[in-house]
Amino acid sequence: MALFACALVLALVACLIPATKAAAYFSFGTVDVSLGSSYASLQLGASTSVSVSISPASSDQTLGCGMAKCPQVCDTDESVAAGYSCFDANGQCTCMGRQYSTYYPSAYASSSNSGVASAYLNGSTLVITANGVGSATITVGASLRQYTDGAASIQVDVSAPPASDASGTDSGGSTGGSSTSAPESPSSAPDSSAPSSTPNAAGIPQAATPLESRDDGANEQVLEMEGGKVILAECNGYLDAPATLAKIVGTDDQVVFWSGTSSERPDYSWTFTGDKLADDAATRPFDPTITVSKLGTGNVSNVMRQAKDGIVLEFAQTGDLPGEAVVYVNVDAAYGDGSTVDVYDFDEQRCAFEQAAADTPVEAGYASFSLTSAPPARALSTDNLASYELEETNTPGAVSVSKQDNIADERANGWIVPAAVGIVAVAILAIIAVVLVRRRKAAATIGEPVTGEAEVTPEEGKAPADADE
Repeated sequence: MALFACALVLALVACLIPATKAAAYFSFGTVDVSLGSSYASLQLGASTSVSVSISPASSDQTLGCGMAKCPQVCDTDESVAAGYSCFDANGQCTCMGRQYSTYYPSAYASSSNSGVASAYLNGSTLVITANGVGSATITVGASLRQYTDGAASIQVDVSAPPASDASGTDSGGSTGGSSTSAPESPSSAPDSSAPSSTPNAAGIPQAATPLESRDDGANEQVLEMEGGKVILAECNGYLDAPATLAKIVGTDDQVVFWSGTSSERPDYSWTFTGDKLADDAATRPFDPTITVSKLGTGNVSNVMRQAKDGIVLEFAQTGDLPGEAVVYVNVDAAYGDGSTVDVYDFDEQRCAFEQAAADTPVEAGYASFSLTSAPPARALSTDNLASYELEETNTPGAVSVSKQDNIADERANGWIVPAAVGIVAVAILAIIAVVLVRRRKAAATIGEPVTGEAEVTPEEGKAPADADE
């Protein structure tokens, strides 16, 4: 009975063994990333394209190894002795099924200094845009299931355009960003001693003299407008955002943080009004930097690759803002004037987008929205981003990571129950055999016939006759 009890325990334990996919996989090599050039020289505001090659372009794989029955090394003495067959003819693990799936590499582009140069991938082309004077390194990386990640880089140097290409130079030597700058005199606002503070599509007061981007110091301009004071401040390495906001707390004045080559048409801007700031705005840390791209990074990029279009804003500082702000973002490269886009916020816990606003209009190349708290990422799109789930690769119809694990578990668990039943059956047969053998020995010892053996020997049959004689 003790042996029977042990067998039952072993069977139950076998049924409860977790059959999840292990973290270790075979490595089929390193993804090779090649760029058409390793260096690019651009003038401010220009862009260029560089070819990108990623190898392998795809990989047909089984679900992979991970169970104790199918270890990383399938030709160990233990596995051979146990008769395990872990590999198919192609050298791929089959313990979770022989069905193949096609996986594709997932690629991304990043910049060491997006204020100088930014980039995004458009199929097999890397598009680089010069945003400011200086140098930056653009890195293109790629990952593929069961391969080691690969990457390649290109050095980008951005220079200012020749003086002859500038639209105009004032007496102080500053260069205007456009030949049609807004008037600076109060005459543009009749019946007023100061120009109107009505913002343009980018959130910049229309009467403001364009500021060119600079990276050698704070870049700030104070405008005395009809509705109050407006402070224009560039988002560069010298900006002290809380100190700038401190100048307008509790007033009707405004602060506009902008980023780009010029304040006339920035990549994005923030507008804060003094009476909508928190009392502690002057002491609350705040970084207005936003990274604008078509795909975003990490899980955001994974989801956005499935959408038909989109613009992603990733905020340097998330959570509560120092006050209510209106954010303007340049979307003219993706959406035409008069069109509308929906606004989505990325939920990091669910790894999915949630709709925050619908039918946001695009005017003069800009879309805008109000914020009191910044999410990790906000996306603008005409597609329903909330309908997409995080997937392991950018393969259309690919199975998500969580679903794939479940499939692997189901296939791996398929042999557990039959094995447990087999163990119990063998244990029962062994116990029956042991009991019969013990009973036979016991009967032989006391001279009694064993059950099922009634045959009498010849000698035993003659004993009574001899006694009569």
